[in-house]
Amino acid sequence: MILTRAAVAVASVAALGAGAVLGHVSGSAAAEPAPAAAQQIVASASPTAKPTATASEDSYAGSTLVPDSVQKGSNGINVVSKITTKNPVFFITIDDGWGQPKSATAYVASAHLPVTSFLTNAAVQGNWSFFKKMSAYDAVQNHTMTHKALSKDSTDRQYEICGAQARYAAKIGTKPWILRPPYGAGFMPRRSTAAAIEKTAASCGITHIALWNVTVDKNGKMAFAGKSFQKGDIVLLHFEGDLTANLKALVKAYAKHGLKPASLSQYLAR
Repeated sequence: MILTRAAVAVASVAALGAGAVLGHVSGSAAAEPAPAAAQQIVASASPTAKPTATASEDSYAGSTLVPDSVQKGSNGINVVSKITTKNPVFFITIDDGWGQPKSATAYVASAHLPVTSFLTNAAVQGNWSFFKKMSAYDAVQNHTMTHKALSKDSTDRQYEICGAQARYAAKIGTKPWILRPPYGAGFMPRRSTAAAIEKTAASCGITHIALWNVTVDKNGKMAFAGKSFQKGDIVLLHFEGDLTANLKALVKAYAKHGLKPASLSQYLAR
């Protein structure tokens, strides 16, 4: 049974209380959970700290700072929900692929905006050129073939993870090395199936699993796990709603805190 966005949110808060993560519906699949503390960014970022910098829209291009904390997995998969860095940067990641607005690719091109597209093959609908443009300043990474929860033993993890690896390498020209598990299942919280997921992922070239600590929903509502607007934040959006407006508002909100978008794929090296 698929619950509505409102029903899932109410159920999650009632079950988990303060600090709960909320599940909601995105496209034809339920979306990843969001931290509970939220604010609206399309109308106003409502910053909790005094802004340290402002920027014109033309200067929102991704930071060119050299990564100071390139993270490599050792003895298995490296799992992160936030990047440890002293650089004033944050990371934009967008999941699934159902919505494909041309205005978003135009904004990415004009701003040279680094966006990591975590694609679900079922959502791409054959429009690979759109996602090449969306991630022209970063990379396309793995969000599985059909968006099934990898924590379930009934899920064919080999197909979901490694099938996407082969397909994306053929269509994009680069084999992904970062996996984002649908719903964060298996890792949020970490469960007994994490080892099995990591083993399968490692067998076909995945070296990192990227979760998130900030979310932006289709209406521009922003939620944080912990303090807001921090260096190294990994922000999760979906290809839904007014994506272009949400991206512009997101970049402006972080710019007020002196933070610029950077390439997650550079910080999580192969």
